[in-house]
Amino acid sequence: MNRPTRTRLIAAGAALAVIAAGVLAAPRPPTLSTTVTGDTGLARSLADGAAIEPGARDTLATAVIDPGGVTYAGLGADETTEFEIGSITKTFTALLLAQAVDRGEVTLSDPVGDYLDLGDSDAAGVTLADLSSHRSGLPRIAVTVPALTTSLWSSYRGSDPYPYDIGALLEHASASPLTDPGTVAYSNLGVALLGQALAAAAGTDYPNLLQTRIFDALGMADTSIAVTADALPTGARTGYTTAGRPAGAWTMSAYAPAGAIRSTVADMALYGQALLSADPALGVDPATVLDPQGPTGAGPLIGLAWFTQAPEDGTATWHNGGTGGFASMMALDRAANRAVIVLGNTATSVDALAMSILEENK
Repeated sequence: MNRPTRTRLIAAGAALAVIAAGVLAAPRPPTLSTTVTGDTGLARSLADGAAIEPGARDTLATAVIDPGGVTYAGLGADETTEFEIGSITKTFTALLLAQAVDRGEVTLSDPVGDYLDLGDSDAAGVTLADLSSHRSGLPRIAVTVPALTTSLWSSYRGSDPYPYDIGALLEHASASPLTDPGTVAYSNLGVALLGQALAAAAGTDYPNLLQTRIFDALGMADTSIAVTADALPTGARTGYTTAGRPAGAWTMSAYAPAGAIRSTVADMALYGQALLSADPALGVDPATVLDPQGPTGAGPLIGLAWFTQAPEDGTATWHNGGTGGFASMMALDRAANRAVIVLGNTATSVDALAMSILEENK
């Protein structure tokens, strides 16, 4: 064997060894836990329904609320296990809006520019109601080149795609064109603006507003929001992407009103019970946020953040959520005084799983 050939073989062998070592060292995608907590029948429904939507699974927790109380179950988690709830956070921001209207701090028709410095941009004239019901015309995320680049890079790395302070949020909104205002088009940017506007109207910051007016009022002691990575408690739970890769925590900074709450199914059950029972601790009649508002047209039925299925599709009023490493779904059957919450620590959707549990518990 001549020297060049021998050298190439050695190099190829070394490369294969590096690849093999990388494969062996790479974290293995999780599989759904078989450790059952809580009600065994409900846990079985979790396990059976987890296969409805494809993607990695690790742990799941659920709560079913009915007139008789709350039933919990989990796979690798229980009612006290913390999860990121993602965009279900938007329903809390919408509740803060309804409370602020009731307190006389704002009106639904107020332009967001009354509370945040958006200059003479189109975004300044969007109303608080339209921000909450996704009728603002603002895009889902910021459309500036740096923001889009950050979003793509964060998606690749499994990290928080919203590392922006309030100044950057306002720049994003001011630079965004409005597309078909009045038509429902989901916007994280819009709800982030709404939450910051409500905090400004109340003379505080968003986390404090959320804590004092909702978490404390409803006794949600294990629910929190940390808007920077430094504010997360040591050992804060993280999750996995749909492919099973580890994902970083989402704290979302100024975008926190659109998706940064961390909670448990026990605390979310307190929230669900309050919505179903019109608990005075909510500060408003829950119909204020749950009932569809404005023109329905061909789009989805939506109240203040909450979606309602068309009658032919069932009776659920719902909101889901997803971050880089977590998925969530909360669905209410208001007529039957029943609700389901499902939380998972992978980004694989739990929407169909939650709806199947809601249906089977009729």
